[in-house]
Amino acid sequence: MKFVLNGGLIIGTCDGANIEITREIGQENIFLFGTLSEDVEDLRHAHTYGTHAIDAGLNEVFEAIQSGTFGDSNDFNALISAVRDHGDYYLVSDDFQSYLDTQRMVDDEYRNQDEWVSKCIRSVARMGFFSSDRCINEYAEGIWNIEPLAV
Repeated sequence: MKFVLNGGLIIGTCDGANIEITREIGQENIFLFGTLSEDVEDLRHAHTYGTHAIDAGLNEVFEAIQSGTFGDSNDFNALISAVRDHGDYYLVSDDFQSYLDTQRMVDDEYRNQDEWVSKCIRSVARMGFFSSDRCINEYAEGIWNIEPLAV
C-alpha cells in the first residue's frame, strides 16, 4: 500500500492486500500474477501428498545459481531446497512462468511513458480507502468495540 501511495505500481501475487488494492485502483493499474488465493491450499496439499514438478525454466535458474553464476552457491541452498525438497510452500515454481509473463507485460507497458505516469497518478488518487483514519475507525468498531472520544 505504501508503495502505491508513493506512486509505484505493483507487480504481485493474487492475494491479500493486492486483491484489496486492485479493487480500489482498478485491474489496469496493477500487475498480478500467479495462483489465485482460493487455489493455494489445494496446490500445497498436492505438493505435500502428490508429485511436485519444478518448472523447467526455474530449474535452469537453479542450475545457474548452483554453478556459481551469481556468487557462492551455498548462499542460496536454503532457497533452492525450500522449493525442490520441502514442498514449495510459497508456490514459487507454480507461479514462475506467470511471473515472467507478467514481467514482460510490465516491460511493454513501461515503454509508453505517458500512460505509465497516468497509471501511477490514478493509482495514488484512488488509494484513499487505505487511510489510517478509516482503518483505525474500523478496528475500533469491529475489533476493539470502542467508540470515539469527542475532543
